[in-house]
Amino acid sequence: MCEKNVGPALRLAPLSSRDAAAAAELFRETVHAVNARDYTSEQLDAWAPGGAVPAHRLAELLLRQGALGAWDGSALVGFGSLEGADLLDMLFVHRDHQGRGVARLLAGALERDARDRGAHAVRTFASITARPFFELQGYVVLCENVAVRAGMQLTNFLMVKDLHLER
Repeated sequence: MCEKNVGPALRLAPLSSRDAAAAAELFRETVHAVNARDYTSEQLDAWAPGGAVPAHRLAELLLRQGALGAWDGSALVGFGSLEGADLLDMLFVHRDHQGRGVARLLAGALERDARDRGAHAVRTFASITARPFFELQGYVVLCENVAVRAGMQLTNFLMVKDLHLER
């Protein structure tokens, strides 16, 4: 993926190793702030624990996946990643930038990347909180799912979007 300017200040570009710690912190803060209306504090702690080890593991995952970041000026305000050709694994936007089109831009870029990798559809496991966003982007629920993190059950939804409908 090459760097792309979106609007006057928003910029999309692959995350580098120097961005990984900021992305890990954005993930933790976003999960705890935005998803609190749908999950308990214990579930949020299991999903996005604090500390150096979980942050380091997430940073490694994002770099391995070639995650795409969104910057407003010099501030990282969101990121997304694909696992393989067709799994939108992560999509997180800072709580102060929700509802401004950042997630839509990131998802669109990741979907184009998936199409370029040969995918005919994109799957994601959307949280209760994110489900309405993905539905607005054309994803449909295949089934309800339960993920287990640190012994805690977290409901999410396996969703899919047909990329051929986008052409």
